Amino acid sequence: MIVPDLRFGFAPLPDVFPGYDPAGDARALVPAGFESPALAPVPGRLLRGSLGLGQRFFVRIPNAWNGKLVVCGTPAMRSEHANDLTVGEWLLARGYAFASSNKRIPYNAIVEPWDRTPDPDRAYRVPFVFGAAAPDETAIRFGALDPVAVPVAQWHADLPQVVRAARDLVREATGRGPSRTYAVGLSIGGGQVRALLEREPDLVDGGLEWASVYWHRDHNILRDLPPFLAAMAPYVASGFTDRDAHDAIVAAGYPPDRLQDAPRLRSLWDAYYSAVPPFYADLTTFAFARLLDPQGGALDSLRDRAAYVPSAAALERIDAFAHTGDIEKPLVGIAGDADVFITPHHNFDTYVDAVRTAGRADRYWPSIVAGGTHVDGFAALGWNLQPMLPFVWRGFEMLVAIVEDGVRPPGAGTIAHVR
Repeated sequence: MIVPDLRFGFAPLPDVFPGYDPAGDARALVPAGFESPALAPVPGRLLRGSLGLGQRFFVRIPNAWNGKLVVCGTPAMRSEHANDLTVGEWLLARGYAFASSNKRIPYNAIVEPWDRTPDPDRAYRVPFVFGAAAPDETAIRFGALDPVAVPVAQWHADLPQVVRAARDLVREATGRGPSRTYAVGLSIGGGQVRALLEREPDLVDGGLEWASVYWHRDHNILRDLPPFLAAMAPYVASGFTDRDAHDAIVAAGYPPDRLQDAPRLRSLWDAYYSAVPPFYADLTTFAFARLLDPQGGALDSLRDRAAYVPSAAALERIDAFAHTGDIEKPLVGIAGDADVFITPHHNFDTYVDAVRTAGRADRYWPSIVAGGTHVDGFAALGWNLQPMLPFVWRGFEMLVAIVEDGVRPPGAGTIAHVR
């Protein structure tokens, strides 16, 4: 399809249906008032494809194509359009072809009354006030679990499949394949990029990942989040003054809480716990335990999830797609020192260690942003947070210089602290 403008808000998007809101997915990942870096129309071609049941991907090719392709890993369980504002606009304005997929997850999540959810065993029963609904009245049903589970291992397999398919579509549309191919990803999508550079590095020239999940039997979402949930209940009940609860969370690998004078949004920790839907920490514990742990036991209540310990069967499943650090191409990594969801201590520092242990430190450039948190949208809510996107864009420019100009910035394999 030839379109006069590929930018967000101008290029056509698929129709919205329950649990699937492409425009909403994109807006959720940028701060309020975000201004697109694409200041002029970007005419070009919009191509859509599928690699199997439930799988969707697209490729956008500007008319002023620079000959290069960027394929994005997708955060969380969001749609293929989740990357449209974070990196898509910036890339298109610079002439890159841009591709992204949904990791075979047919929809993100459906919010519905608890007494109307069709399969309570697969639905998250919200334990907090949700809009006008009291606790336990609302269900969130995940596309990664319903109608069938989409394994996390398949998410890692999806990105290399999309790279191949996107390159083919670009070649068919333009008469030539991309001269360079890069991979970029946030959060779960960053985990996809890490896995790609470890397992199928010949598909790309380099990658950039930020706020990425680290998958390892000793460090993973299922181990990290329950201790946070367990200590947050007394911490919130105390009005964020319980020092023992605070210290227990810090000892579990979390950055210290940030407090501000705002009645509904006093604690940054609480923004990821009970103050801001979708209640990231608890909801994520439920979803991934359901996906990964066939022996997970009771997960029906917040108390169950706070006491959860992954079974041996869950850890064996994680072993099948765990990160190794054995990257074969240049990788730029970015994390935020105020990420209180996918914490840098357990997801970034540990991956830097894995890269060093694998003997690949010379091809990894990791940086931690002062005041950066997991989702840039939170930067508009206070706590002296810093949006990560300017660092992501600059990091991509550094990656291109490394790959195409032979630049070797100092500090490979050593975490740089930036602001």
